[in-house]
Amino acid sequence: MDARSLEQQCAALSLTEEETGGFAAPELLPAPDDAIRYNLVGRFLTDRLIKADHMQQVMAAVWRPVMGMVVVALADDLFLFQFPHPRDMQRIIDDGPWSFDNQLLVCEQVPPGTSLEDVTLDSIPFWVQVHGLPAIHATQEFVTKIGDYIGTFIAADPFNFGGLWKSYYRVRVRMPIATPLKRRMKLLRRDGSSQWILFRYERLGTFCYCCGILGHSEKFCRVVYNQGILPEAFPFGAWLRAGPRRQPRQIGARWLLPSLTQSAVVSDSQEGGPPPAALVAMVVYRVNSNGDVRTLLRRRIHRRTMYT
Repeated sequence: MDARSLEQQCAALSLTEEETGGFAAPELLPAPDDAIRYNLVGRFLTDRLIKADHMQQVMAAVWRPVMGMVVVALADDLFLFQFPHPRDMQRIIDDGPWSFDNQLLVCEQVPPGTSLEDVTLDSIPFWVQVHGLPAIHATQEFVTKIGDYIGTFIAADPFNFGGLWKSYYRVRVRMPIATPLKRRMKLLRRDGSSQWILFRYERLGTFCYCCGILGHSEKFCRVVYNQGILPEAFPFGAWLRAGPRRQPRQIGARWLLPSLTQSAVVSDSQEGGPPPAALVAMVVYRVNSNGDVRTLLRRRIHRRTMYT
């Protein structure tokens, strides 16, 4: 068939024939139950390469999802976390933020029918401790305003109000990752005086002591490079990190007599006659989250002591 004949056939083809031609689309079948997933998409705030195999082992051990989980590496810096049950996913969202190798994970739920490209990863929720707030101003309304000042208010700790006096209050806020952390807020009193309310962030990962932005340290900060700011002039510091809410307990410390033990054990280099051997027992304990105490190490150390 020459070009002229093909051109004549195309000219004779009507628009109706083009629109009605084609194949019928196959019927969409419902997905099986085991294929239904509840998805979180996330990335870590770091320029370093994340080893996916090691990361998924660590995160699974920390999260301990009851119904299991699947991790899919979408790119070098983007991961999909899939859960068969929504309660596992929701618990992980509520208990965050999470980090791997001290690098914060920015993650969001993928709504059903939403493309992964449409999920924005530009903020992260934190529990923030509010220190220095006078009890007279500690109301739900005012704590909500503080949360909106730090970022976007999500919730207040239900144990903030009532009961005994508290040294700080907790508020959950969503923080944009591209803006500096809020260090404090000035409280203006009606008599014209003022005081500072300080903030401490729980589970705070790597951030810059110079610019206060999450995801890099001052060692890799452009502001430090361009302006030559010295470490003693950094406006941020480690004091923005909230300490652990539960301090580790020293099991048996109240019954030990360290002074007697230290006086009985001396260096082998000390002079004197052939001393007798003193037996010192060292036991290392671990307290589990449920209060169960397990012995990790039991060692006997022989030292020589001096004659008195």
